[in-house]
Amino acid sequence: ICYGGTAINNILPKQDQFYNKDVEIPDYDFYSANALNDAKELVDIYAANGFQEVEGKSGQHHGTYKVFVNFIPVADITSIPKELFNAIKKEAIKVAGILYSPPNLLRMNMFLELSRPAGDISRWEKVLKRLTLLNKHYPLSAKQCATVEFQRQMADSEYADNIYENVQRTFMDQGVVFFGGYALSMYSQYMPKNLRHKLEKIPDFDVLSEEPLLTAQIVKERLADINVKDVKIIKRPGVGEVIAPHYEIKVGKDTIAFIYQPLACHSYNVVKDSGYDVKIATIDTMLSFWLAFLYANRPYYDKDRILCMSKYLFDVQEKNRLAQKGLLKRFSINCMGHQETVEEMRAEKAEKYNELKDKKKDEEYEEWFLRYRPTEKKEEIK
Repeated sequence: ICYGGTAINNILPKQDQFYNKDVEIPDYDFYSANALNDAKELVDIYAANGFQEVEGKSGQHHGTYKVFVNFIPVADITSIPKELFNAIKKEAIKVAGILYSPPNLLRMNMFLELSRPAGDISRWEKVLKRLTLLNKHYPLSAKQCATVEFQRQMADSEYADNIYENVQRTFMDQGVVFFGGYALSMYSQYMPKNLRHKLEKIPDFDVLSEEPLLTAQIVKERLADINVKDVKIIKRPGVGEVIAPHYEIKVGKDTIAFIYQPLACHSYNVVKDSGYDVKIATIDTMLSFWLAFLYANRPYYDKDRILCMSKYLFDVQEKNRLAQKGLLKRFSINCMGHQETVEEMRAEKAEKYNELKDKKKDEEYEEWFLRYRPTEKKEEIK
């Protein structure tokens, strides 16, 4: 399933496509649940068609493979888990026999890039232009939002206010970054008045923490201080490299919070609330997470709710795009989490090489250090 610049270009109408194929050869980025074998198969197809200089190699990032033809990169293949692949495939767009990622996934990838100030910011201008074109032809849409609850409701709401105040204060003390229901309520001042009633003081938090388990344990302790006893912390697995492993906090049957480990360095703004300096995720950070949840296939992610929240937040961003201050500052340099550097990726590969250098026939070695040139074998046979 194709993603990235080529995918955006190829699902746009001709007049808005941005690649000039007479001048440049755009490479295809695509997702696969079987990336290593797909890379080798693609190399074999080129070799069978008479191309001499064909090579499949491991990329810098583990799980990515590059295919070169006559020394020109033609494909980047990224390995993703089967469950994620199937979820994306369900909504993929087919053009001339090729599957392209659904617009919400393409959007998610661009929001992700725009929310990482420690990443390659030289690409931001290009990414923003492409995002604008995608939004023009494939607007973020949601159905029947008037009937959708924006927050997870509590079945047992007798102590909801106390729990809300307690958990909110604990999270603020821990310096987490808010990006769920509470963060949305902060942006609600920029929403139409008829929507503001949808955001109440309900314990419904999604936050980023560098130490999610520790944060969850402290929340549990602070709830015990106000005699809220039936508190459970449940570890949930991640989804590939899209959603990190996370912790769910439940009071009885009610989920009150999810705490996520940052996968990169995600941008946020600092605002004042009740005398606290509160870290609220930028809209780009929030949308990158929410749109990723759409493809996670987990029972606790409500697609209608996520799409409606995303739509309203996106509209806030569009209407206030010139208000670059406070909560609405878009390109903030504050970020939480660690952005892996090229040097770190190389160091990891070097370490792996030392570990696997005596096992060159193993599949794991090939996964990390693929160098596949079928034309070389033919020359050796001659």
